[in-house]
Amino acid sequence: MVLGLISLAAMVPLTATSVLSLQSQAETRRNQGVDNAWKTNKSHLRARASNRTPENRKPLFDGSKVVLHDGLLYVELQSSAVKRHPFTGYFLAYPDSDYDGLVSTISKEPPQLNWIFLDTSSLQIRHGLRTEAETGITGPFGAVMVAPSEERRILLEGWEGFIAVESNQPGLWGLYFDRYDDALKGRVPEGRRTVELELVHEDIEGDSQQS
Repeated sequence: MVLGLISLAAMVPLTATSVLSLQSQAETRRNQGVDNAWKTNKSHLRARASNRTPENRKPLFDGSKVVLHDGLLYVELQSSAVKRHPFTGYFLAYPDSDYDGLVSTISKEPPQLNWIFLDTSSLQIRHGLRTEAETGITGPFGAVMVAPSEERRILLEGWEGFIAVESNQPGLWGLYFDRYDDALKGRVPEGRRTVELELVHEDIEGDSQQS
C-alpha cells in the first residue's frame, strides 16, 4: 500500500498488528464480492451541486473539491485564494465492525491518516483519530455507480445526503450530512446559503493502494 504501515500505525491507537488485521478484513470482503479493488485506490473527492440545486448556485461549485481543515471537512470552491489539503484517501474496514470506513491523509508530510466521521450533534463531517471518530458515526461509507458515465458517488448510511453550508471563510463551505432528511433544520446559521451535493470519487491516476 502506498501510504504503508508507517503512516497507518501513526493513527493512534492503531498498531501495526491491527492495521494488518484491517487489511485482512478488506481482502476477505473483496473475496466475498462485498468490496471492489477500486475502494483501496487512493482518491480525491470532487463536489458537485445536485440537479435539484437552484440554477444560480450550481456554477459556484464548478471545479470544487473536498478538503480537510481544522478537524473538519469542507468544500473548497475553485475561487478560493487559499488552497487547503485535499481529501486524499480510501475505504478501509472499520475496526471491530462489519462495514467500511473512510480514511484520508491530513497533510503531505507526514502522510498521517485520520478517520472520517459524522458529528452527530452538528451533522458536520469531521476527521480525527479513532478515539475522536468513535464519538460520532464512522460508517458505513460506500458508493453508488452511476450509468452511463460509471462515475462513483459517495454514500453514508446507504444514501447521498451531503449538503454544503456557506461558512464565514471566503471560498469555503462546510460539509454536512442531512441525516434526518430535514434540510438540517435548526443547524444552519440564519442567512447562510446551503447546496445539496454529490461527492464524486476520483482515483488519483497512477497511485494505487495495491502493493
